[in-house]
Amino acid sequence: MLEQLINSLKSEVGGQFAGQTNLPAGHTDQIFSIISNVAKSEVTRHILSGKLSDVMSLFSKSPNSEGANQLQSNISSGVVSDLTSKMGLSPEMAGNIASTALPALLEKITNHNSTTPDDDPSPLHELFGTGGESGILGSAKNLLGGLLNK
Repeated sequence: MLEQLINSLKSEVGGQFAGQTNLPAGHTDQIFSIISNVAKSEVTRHILSGKLSDVMSLFSKSPNSEGANQLQSNISSGVVSDLTSKMGLSPEMAGNIASTALPALLEKITNHNSTTPDDDPSPLHELFGTGGESGILGSAKNLLGGLLNK
């Protein structure tokens, strides 16, 4: 599901990157892959460390909590870092890409999340693969349950 939002984002803002970075069009896929991977990694890390409320705050239409602002900052700095280290972009160029793509991505995820009540994290678990028996939390529960039952 996150991939669908990323593909939609790619079609909306991907063309801007070619002009900003002078990269060939083929690099757009790599840019969005990095954005997706960093966002998923940071959000998953927050959820697994018990900070679901920060994730819920970041992807709500209400003002961000301090923890949500930190999560957003972590995503942004991770994207800039990976764009510079993996693609060889300058920090300025990577920052321009992040400042264009991330607000649009956050808005898309927020709009997806707002389809349910504010206290329902299921759309976020669905997007990031962190909920249910097939998600990361379910896998951890099954693993730990198997260890504890031995």
